[in-house]
Amino acid sequence: MTSRHPFFVSEDDSPAKRAILQAALKRFGERGLAETSIRAIAEESGYSNPALYKHFAGKDELALYLFEKCHAWVWTAMSAALERGDGFAEKLDSYVGAWLELLDKEPQVLAFLSDSARVLWPRAHAAIRQKTMIGLARSLVDEAPEIGRPGRSVDPDIAAASIQGTLAELGRMVQVGVVRGPAIRWRGKLVTLFRQLAE
Repeated sequence: MTSRHPFFVSEDDSPAKRAILQAALKRFGERGLAETSIRAIAEESGYSNPALYKHFAGKDELALYLFEKCHAWVWTAMSAALERGDGFAEKLDSYVGAWLELLDKEPQVLAFLSDSARVLWPRAHAAIRQKTMIGLARSLVDEAPEIGRPGRSVDPDIAAASIQGTLAELGRMVQVGVVRGPAIRWRGKLVTLFRQLAE
């Protein structure tokens, strides 16, 4: 990104809105939606509750706005990762590497998306809901020469869910300190695991 601001803010946003968005993502990523109050976001941002309400009707609108921005950004990055490389093995390596790099670079983004999807996904705009991570994982799996072929016991949808679910769960485990980061150090082992699934 060439912008000096995070991907989820615009050059046209006021300094208050930028600070509020950054504070909200930090709080949502660390504590989740239910445990984050408007007051906590305002305090973290250095602005007052009225300043927050000037830009968003409330916490729900702010959370949905951030969710859609974050989802679109991650989906674009992961979609681009699938464009790199030829065939399943190279695309798998690129996909896993891109996810782990995002996890190391923007852990709050992935934590926020994962933890709030149950609440916010149904309310997201249709254009956002058409672009799913599981859909990207499924397009990756469709490149595998063996998955879903006659005589194979691995269902393509289960394989896609296994890949995406494992990546998401690793993110949670790194976030809470169960697995030591940086996440990118697990790239080779995850790629090997997912290739074994495809064989």
